[in-house]
Amino acid sequence: MRRFVGIVAVSMVLGALHVAPAAAESGPFLGLDLGVAEPINGNYRAHVHTGVSGAPYGGYMFNDFLGVQGSLLFVGNPPDDDGRGFEGEGDWTSHIGLTVGPRLALPAWESPTSFIKAVEIYSTVQGGVVTGTSGRLTQTDATFNVGGGIDFYVTDHLAISGFGRYNRLFTEPRPFFLPDDDIIQSPGEQGPKDAEYATVGIGVKYDFREPRRVPAPECPACVCPECPVSRKLVLRNVYFDFDKADIRPDAVPVLQEAVDILKGETGAYTLVLEGHTDSFGGESYNQQLSEQRATAVRDWLVANGVPAERIRSVGFGETRPAADNATATGRAFNRRVEPKFEE
Repeated sequence: MRRFVGIVAVSMVLGALHVAPAAAESGPFLGLDLGVAEPINGNYRAHVHTGVSGAPYGGYMFNDFLGVQGSLLFVGNPPDDDGRGFEGEGDWTSHIGLTVGPRLALPAWESPTSFIKAVEIYSTVQGGVVTGTSGRLTQTDATFNVGGGIDFYVTDHLAISGFGRYNRLFTEPRPFFLPDDDIIQSPGEQGPKDAEYATVGIGVKYDFREPRRVPAPECPACVCPECPVSRKLVLRNVYFDFDKADIRPDAVPVLQEAVDILKGETGAYTLVLEGHTDSFGGESYNQQLSEQRATAVRDWLVANGVPAERIRSVGFGETRPAADNATATGRAFNRRVEPKFEE
């Protein structure tokens, strides 16, 4: 147990020392965890079996790495086979609690699948109070838990989670009478003291923050010095989010700049829009995505006044990377539409 706590603590310290980028997003999140509760220490385990746990939670991330989380805990465990530790055989031992503490996260990275958009690893340390609602835990006591998990984002905001936690309740046993007589139990049989249990399970989380984007890289513009036009045309690449063909807000000025240049050009030209993707995903899927990106740029230009007969769109999938797909920046560079001119 000490080793587990030590590993989590070290990971949280390292995460806290990591400097968040200036563009880190902040914002609230909400979620719900559901799982099983397994008693750990001997006295508690002697009185209860594996039970269930639930925890709606919410919080606020100050940046990509650091936030605060509060949780409303519920845990219930059925009695052991002979009903020891309970006022009546068949009673569950259950409690509810309120905890709060820091949440440390490693920034989400892109997933190589089309279903999972991104993955984030997090850890939490929380303290608070619990109140027993049935069985042996009928008093209010302090509690502490430490754990972590992984969030798999299936959309820009919705994640499916897996988690694990160590929990400790600083409880005192309370004497009671056996069901069939008036004999009070000895102190060693009176129920859990400092109950320890582990919870594992799955959950769902909604993150209200906008997805963190890798800034569009600076790149050489499209230059056509020998095209049969009245002046040199210089157009910039258009970049896209992972697994998306939507025009990003930061691409609008780039496209508007292209419209202004092309609408003022009186010479003959054909603009070829070449769509590309990074290497994540299947070849056929990426080919289709690259064509969708090129078409999206074409439609935007035509809708804003560029003659449709002067534009042709084509996709090359992942076959023509402009940068290394092994890095997030490189992949951002490759998710692009390149404007080129042909005679």
